[in-house]
Amino acid sequence: MISRLQKIVFLLLLSPGFALAGDAEAGKTLYATCVACHGANAEGNAALLAPGLAGQSESYLIRQLWDFKNGKRGADSNDTAGAQMRPLALVLADGEAIANVAAYLASLPANMPVATVDGDVENGEKHFTNKCGACHGGKGWGNEALYTPRLTVIGDSYLVRQVKNFQRGVRGAHEDAKFGKQMKMMSIVVTDQELNDIAAFLNAQSREQ
Repeated sequence: MISRLQKIVFLLLLSPGFALAGDAEAGKTLYATCVACHGANAEGNAALLAPGLAGQSESYLIRQLWDFKNGKRGADSNDTAGAQMRPLALVLADGEAIANVAAYLASLPANMPVATVDGDVENGEKHFTNKCGACHGGKGWGNEALYTPRLTVIGDSYLVRQVKNFQRGVRGAHEDAKFGKQMKMMSIVVTDQELNDIAAFLNAQSREQ
């Protein structure tokens, strides 16, 4: 587990205006503008290309909201869903607001996304372990010490789309996207079938979280 000191240092590096500790109650109020796409319980909506956010890593949520706000995500013309998200991130006035929303979402119980991708769970476990597990954990629950997201809550259609975005350079191409560049390098070693199998494996893990 990431220590409190490590978390504070990481958050200090995110942006000059954020809060060290988010207020989940204040974040709940701010989340009202997100419900239409991400759902009342932050369960996500595959039809609207919106990932599940409940139970996601707080530090990861903060970093992604800042990336949208600063143009590291959602600025590519081929990222339709990201372009929809960016103006909503801009509504969050400052780092305190971002930290509050992240604290609220992280406090919610993780949802089990509806499976939409067919794949071989056993084969997916093998490829996930070899190609993803070192950073995202053996069950895809993420690793705060490595700033990696929890993959079992986002939904398989979102996972597949984002990996392909990394492969195509739609995501992770910004010069300041340090972690995105790492993910881009890993994404290119995954075939389409392996990706579907990995998604099926993560769906299975979501039943245990």
